[in-house]
Parts: sequence; C-alpha cells; structure tokens
Amino acid sequence: MTQSGKIPFWFSAPLLAVLFFHLVCESMVIPILAPTLAEPVSASHDMLAGYSAAAHKFVYGIALAAYPVLVFFCAPMIGALSDTAGRKPVLAAALVGTIIGCIGQGLGMELLSVGTFILGRVLVGATAGVDGVIQAALLDRCADEKSKNFYLGASLLAMSAGFMAGPAFAALLIDENASSGAWSIPFFALAPIFALTLFFVRKNVPQVATGEKRGKINPLSGLTDIAIFLKIKPARHLAAIFIFSEIAAGCIAALSPLVLADSFGFSVKQIALYMSLHGVFSSVMFALAGPKILEKFSKNFSLRLSMTLCIIAAILPFFDEIGGFIWANTFFMASGFGLSYYVILAMFADTADERRRGWLLSVMSSMWGLTMGIGLVLCGIAVGVSNGFCILISVVLCAVAFLMSLAKIRRFKISSAIPPDAVK
Repeated sequence: MTQSGKIPFWFSAPLLAVLFFHLVCESMVIPILAPTLAEPVSASHDMLAGYSAAAHKFVYGIALAAYPVLVFFCAPMIGALSDTAGRKPVLAAALVGTIIGCIGQGLGMELLSVGTFILGRVLVGATAGVDGVIQAALLDRCADEKSKNFYLGASLLAMSAGFMAGPAFAALLIDENASSGAWSIPFFALAPIFALTLFFVRKNVPQVATGEKRGKINPLSGLTDIAIFLKIKPARHLAAIFIFSEIAAGCIAALSPLVLADSFGFSVKQIALYMSLHGVFSSVMFALAGPKILEKFSKNFSLRLSMTLCIIAAILPFFDEIGGFIWANTFFMASGFGLSYYVILAMFADTADERRRGWLLSVMSSMWGLTMGIGLVLCGIAVGVSNGFCILISVVLCAVAFLMSLAKIRRFKISSAIPPDAVK
C-alpha cells in the first residue's frame, strides 16, 4: 500500500542491506572460482583435478550461471507470491535459504567439491529472486514519482555497491597459503550477516497481504511471464534490447578475469581490485549520474548512450597493447551496462500499477537471470576456442542492442495490456 511521507530508516535499511549482501555473495564468486576452477593456481587448489583446460572453463561457466539461471526460474514465482501473501514472510523464507546456500558454497570450497559448491550456489540463486520483492516493498510505500525514482536508484545503488565490495571482501579473507579455509571463509562469513538481516526484516517489516487468492505456482512461470511481455510490441522491443545487452554482460563478466590474467598479467588480488573499481563506477552511475541523465535527457537517448558505451567496453579487451589503460574499461563497463539496466528498469517501472509491481520487477530479475546465465555459459564455451572469440561475440551482441535502441520506444501500460489472472 502506498503511503505518504518518508520511508522509515529501519524499514528501508535492512531491505537495502539484503540487496547489498546478495551482490557481495555474487560478485566475490568470480575472483574465487577463476584461480580454483577456470585456471587453478596450483594442484592443491584445483576443484576439477585431472580434467582438461576446456572442461575447467566450461564448468566455470556452468558454476557462474547457476545463480542467475535460478533467479530466472524463481523470481517470478517469488514476486507473484509476495503480491498476495505479503512481502515479509516471503523475504524471511528467502533469507533462510540464502543462509543455507552460503554455508553450502563454503563447504564446497573447503572440500574442493564442484557439486557441493554448485548446490549451494543454486540455493542462493533461487532465493536471490527476492530482490524484485525488495524493490517492490520499497516502491509500495512511495507517494510520488520522485520518491519512486529515489528508492529505485537506492536499490540499484545497494546492489552495485555490493558488487563493488564483493571482490574486496573476498580478497581480504582469502589466504592461498592456508591449510584450511583458504577459499571458504568469505562464504562462511556471509551466513551470520544474512542471519542478522533476517532478524531486522522480521522485526521492522510489517506484514501486509492483499488477501487475494493465489493461483497454482508454475515452476516455468519465468518463461510464461516473459511470453506475456512478448505479446506487447513496445515491451517486446525493449525486452529484446535488454536480452542482447545482458547476454553480452554475462560474457564479459566471466571473461574479464581470464583476459586480465592471460593478456595483462593480473594477479588474483588485482582482479578483485579491478572488479571493485567497476563497482565504484556502477555505484556512481546509480546514485548520481543515472538519475541526472534521466532528468536531462529522454529515456530513449539515454538508452542509446548506454549501448554506445557497452560497445566500447566490449571491444577494448581486444587490444592487449593498451596495457594499463585496461583499468579505464571499468568505467565503460559500469557506465554502459549499469546505465542500460537502470534506464530499461525505469522504463518498465513506469508501466505497472501497484498490484502488478512485485510481479513486474520480479520478471525483470527473472529476465536478468536468464540472459546473464546464457552469457556466462556462452563464455564458458567460447573461451574454449579463444578469449578473442568470446570478445567478438560480446561486441556483436552489444552492436545488435545498439541498433535496436535507435528505434523510439513509446510508453505503454502493463495494467491495460495484461489480464489480472496473468500475474498469479
């Protein structure tokens, strides 16, 4: 229910904290898996001992993709459930699953067991589908468009800040020379942190339910909900731009540590720092630059600008002779992919009434999960040929998204285009 006035701090803070730590858990995985699974730094840290280099990189892509793919399957169900049963019980149940998933990932790293690690990552990914519910819970209490834009930006800022902090968090706790806990401590450390956020969510988030009857939960609702989007021409066009750009983002996310190590000689800690710097620029984009850009320019122009920056970000790793200038690519990646995500999310957020908001934002999380997962797996396959081949794929995807952004996208309304029973 929309309320007037400022959102209480103890309502918004724990929700934003969950978004922050979800992305800490997600972003710290890449600098941990790169030296243990993709290209092991030593036999004692090899999670897939005895297998070929191509197999290592393929499983690396699969392990990374497990999280966003489960977001894809679970986010729409979680969002629709929260629209009827209420935000609080759904948030609490999801956080319990996240705690168990963190422990599972830690055990997988401690035992060097790919299967155990992926199972833990699957559980964290499934429960991370609650991120759209958190955004909806914040927007539910906003009285005007300005407040909605502020808290949407705040939620994206919390996520980008978490992405920034994740690699640094891992780098501080990783000790490659330790006989135990070398790679598992970051995951074990996150479990009690999520337990603390669960305490505050239960204490400060009120239980509000619509009282509407909930239909049968469809495990393939990620696909069916996206199919609903595809029935609306403007949504179809915008969703296509999102899909191409996010698949490219997935490729680049998995490819970056490999290119940095192979072509630029980066160490594990340098890779973590590089990703953290990317997060810094993403935070600036969501907190300051993104809202200012949307105030000054149209959403259509902003989308084209973001796609241009995405192309630059994708093509720069081709040129290993640029040396230290590769650090500048953290700016282009954050500005391009961060701004495009922000603009597209803002475009879709404009389309829904309150009753459909949780569903809509969860579908966006689902679409992100599907496309990011495809990109991560695609990278795992493409780098088996060469890093350059994967870079080429990313550039082509960004170019297609840019060309599609040249067409003006008119405003549309989800409430008038989707029947009420479609969101149950």
